[in-house]
Amino acid sequence: MKQDKFFELPIMIWVIGASALLSNLSSIMIFSLTPLYLTQVFGLATFHLGILEGIVEFCSWAIRIFSGVFSDYLKKRKPLLIVAYALTILARPIFALAPNIGWIYSAKLLDRISNGLQATPREALVGDVAPKEKKGACYGLRQSLGFAGSILGALIVMFVMGYAQNNFKLIFWIAGIPSLLALLAMIFFVKDVVAKSDKIEKSSQPFSIILKNVLHLDFDFWKLILVAGVFMTSNFSGAYRILQADHIGFSLASVSIVMLVQNIGALSAFPMGKLSDKSDRRRILAIGFFITILADLFLGLVNNAMGIIAGSILWGAQMGITQSIFQSMIADSIHPDLRGTGFGIYYLVVACALLAANSVMGYMFQAYGSTMGFMLSAMIAFIGLLLIGILKPSPKKVPVDS
Repeated sequence: MKQDKFFELPIMIWVIGASALLSNLSSIMIFSLTPLYLTQVFGLATFHLGILEGIVEFCSWAIRIFSGVFSDYLKKRKPLLIVAYALTILARPIFALAPNIGWIYSAKLLDRISNGLQATPREALVGDVAPKEKKGACYGLRQSLGFAGSILGALIVMFVMGYAQNNFKLIFWIAGIPSLLALLAMIFFVKDVVAKSDKIEKSSQPFSIILKNVLHLDFDFWKLILVAGVFMTSNFSGAYRILQADHIGFSLASVSIVMLVQNIGALSAFPMGKLSDKSDRRRILAIGFFITILADLFLGLVNNAMGIIAGSILWGAQMGITQSIFQSMIADSIHPDLRGTGFGIYYLVVACALLAANSVMGYMFQAYGSTMGFMLSAMIAFIGLLLIGILKPSPKKVPVDS
């Protein structure tokens, strides 16, 4: 009897995805509330919020090149993943006990460093494990499970904030539980995959050898990095969607609806990733860019609850599509021995883009209002859409016997 291909993906992909689910569940419980916690409890201005958000996100994304190169050097992904999940657990109590903004951002920085350390080896490991003809499905599934965790986290926040009368610190304590479960899953159920080398110099040699191997990266890879860098400059932090929801009258308990519907939209990662295995990935990427523009139009021009909800769903959909497709295209274009390094370069470029995006969005919100900020994001996404034409078409798909 023919087995459903959905269940033919490697078990390790499911385990990695489950760990991401638990990790995201924990993170969303904290980060869906910290913008309001900082602005309402500590009185932080939105411009300063934008700068601080940009800095911590930059650290998260920039450290990914270190973790990628180091995982190539070790020829192992799991040790870095374990360290990263352990740092997340360490950060959780600091949020609950923090007496001022400095402590909050110290905890957030520790959490974002943890996020950066795990991201590159995790995506490289997915590429190591994924069958060549199912990379889009594997990256899409990993992304969708991560976003499913974010949905659960948002639901928990809505329930607990309503039940516990807006008790921020209770949420921060509860958020430590799924982080611990994610670490245990990583320790007991994930194994490294040994890559086979051919023309690439052995990564057991010093870091300088790996850095020299960057010369092996194809010109098509660098074009992909250019398109990703331009597009990600349109991708501001979710803090601004939360602030927009608060501005039009969402309660503290209901503001998590923004993150909830966003992550429901992001479940598009798996079906669209699977579709990209059968077609030109550039077309799927273009759909993601176009949806970004639509999301900005809803968020910027429809100044009511339905506009926020529709814009957030569309924003989630673009995140699911673009992230899984970018990752699949990078995995397609890089030799396995340099997969961590390639993902690290991608994440470093994204770090710079996000730092610029959040800093500019914070300034636009404060100086010109939210509408102008969202319109600027839409214009940048449109430029990215035009640039997709420089990318190399996906190779013709070869049917796989089932």
